[in-house]
Amino acid sequence: MILAEKILVYLEPLFILIVLLAFSRGRYWKQLRATKAYFIFHFASTCVLSFLLTLPKLVRISEMHIDYTYFYAYWGTYLISAVLIFFVLREIYGELMKPLPEIRRLGMLAFRWIMVISGVIGFVIAFSSVLISSHSFASMLIYLSQLCVRSVSILELCLLAFIALTIRNLGRSFRSPLFGLALGFGIDAASEFVMTAIGQLRNAQIWSAPEFILQILTTCVLVTWITYFLLPERQEEREIAIIPVQSPLIRWNDVAQALGHSTPRVAMGASSGFFLQDVERVVDRVLARNSQLDAANSGTKAG
Repeated sequence: MILAEKILVYLEPLFILIVLLAFSRGRYWKQLRATKAYFIFHFASTCVLSFLLTLPKLVRISEMHIDYTYFYAYWGTYLISAVLIFFVLREIYGELMKPLPEIRRLGMLAFRWIMVISGVIGFVIAFSSVLISSHSFASMLIYLSQLCVRSVSILELCLLAFIALTIRNLGRSFRSPLFGLALGFGIDAASEFVMTAIGQLRNAQIWSAPEFILQILTTCVLVTWITYFLLPERQEEREIAIIPVQSPLIRWNDVAQALGHSTPRVAMGASSGFFLQDVERVVDRVLARNSQLDAANSGTKAG
């Protein structure tokens, strides 16, 4: 089992290189810049970590120096990868929601606030670790990396669930490379949660059964990406996505557009109604307008 795990670990850079080459063949190579940066960084960091594992066999160096170097290289790339994945998820969402600019705007705003709040939390943790002498830099790095990865993993699962539920209404199919990206990140996040819990219960080492299973799942994610990037896209997905008229997302986009308009300022006074009444009136107007359009379309078809 240890031999099989080592083979998968050393083959991982090759799989990532194939993913990178397959991704460069598609039209998203120039559009998804954060995804491209993530794959390049993932390939470079995996090569460095694999090289550090084989370095003691090439040169005479103390095991302590190798352990220290590998420790900081692993957790440093772990943290940077979590930050890059966040921008990849934001990019995937933005690309999928292009036909619905108002919903897209609200979603991108939510991503921005998540980034700001996460940055503040990370700064507070780092600053408090510096003040408390009992916390070493290594323990702070591990805690901060795990916190970021778990937060991003939740976003990965939420994005996958959202895309799986709305992919048809967005004018896409499950063969879309965007869905393939979200699927791969979702599998990676789920396996990370499960295997981390198992590893903590059994106090797993680097060459152990939980790590071997995690490496198998990582390889499955890479194979999934390779398959999606090599599959030919449907002709209709190469063009601008057309959302079906009956899609409820169009109505919600109208609601978001209506809510996004600034209202004129008035003098402050006693409120005569609940503030959600304004929102309800906007929704009623949008739904009434869409009902009239549906009735007009039905009349046209009947005629």
